[in-house]
Amino acid sequence: MDRADFQCREWVLELYEPATTEDIQQVEQELQIVLPSVYKEFLCVSNGMLGNLATLYSTEGLIEMNKTYEVQDYAPGYVSIGNDNGGYHLLMKAEQGAANFQLVSDSYGVPEASDITDHFLSWLNSDQGNPWQNE
Repeated sequence: MDRADFQCREWVLELYEPATTEDIQQVEQELQIVLPSVYKEFLCVSNGMLGNLATLYSTEGLIEMNKTYEVQDYAPGYVSIGNDNGGYHLLMKAEQGAANFQLVSDSYGVPEASDITDHFLSWLNSDQGNPWQNE
């Protein structure tokens, strides 16, 4: 994963300074979860990202949003990594090897098979940045 790859995407509006290992460890400790390796790698490139069709949370945002929306209570075993700038969260399994996210409504529980699913890196490297692209 390379910062230059994201800077050339038209849908990426803003990248941030990379997160530190300590920042990432704090998220896992505070939320008592394991972040997917692919999301940790992303955080090491940019600590969050603002896109025109989706926002990916920074380490601080991960803590704030997952606590605010009580993700671990309503969707145990998942972590919200961002949102579609509307009423949907991008949820990933809180497992080291997780590679897909699911687009789930704010009033969600555990994601279902019918929820929109996409491979995180494929989506991130796409030219559209549209989390609904596989609808």
